Amino acid sequence: MPSRVLNEDDVRCYVKKVQNGDPSSFEILFYWYQPRLYRFCLHLTHSSADAEEIVQEVFVKVWETRHRLNADLDFSAYLLKIAKNLIYTKASQRIREQAFQHYQTIFQAEYSNATQEEINRTSTEKVIRQLIEQLPFMQRKVFTLSRLSGYTNQEIAERLQLSSSTVENHLYLALKKLKKQLQKLQLYTLLLLFNFF
Repeated sequence: MPSRVLNEDDVRCYVKKVQNGDPSSFEILFYWYQPRLYRFCLHLTHSSADAEEIVQEVFVKVWETRHRLNADLDFSAYLLKIAKNLIYTKASQRIREQAFQHYQTIFQAEYSNATQEEINRTSTEKVIRQLIEQLPFMQRKVFTLSRLSGYTNQEIAERLQLSSSTVENHLYLALKKLKKQLQKLQLYTLLLLFNFF
């Protein structure tokens, strides 16, 4: 465990060493970032077990892909991005496993003309994609970059040549519309997914 506070130069130095396969530097980074990453995951998952598992998976992924690390990038933001992607994937899997029968019934009511075979093929990802596709173009673009690709609002603003406030407004409207549609379909479990990010 680090005996002192790590500054940006320290982190950059350790990341470079990890790139070269140094396990001691990896351990230092793990113990330095593990507490805050755990709190971040716990806040999103509301599960201590899930948060611990995700933190472990994040660092396993970092080690396995250490040769692709970039010491000049924000390492903390990199860890959070991996964590968000893992949380999204796990939430999606859990929804499929636990809620399929529930929203299958809802789809039968909402889409009475759909065949049983079509309903059975419906997945959580398809539900989300359909709702996202219904968003206005710019809201859809901002939402996808933010919630699915892990870009920050500032990065999105630079990428799309918009102001940060405009990006925030598009994201707010997109989330509002998506949550409204999920409530309309009574897919309350999926609301948690959008609150995660």
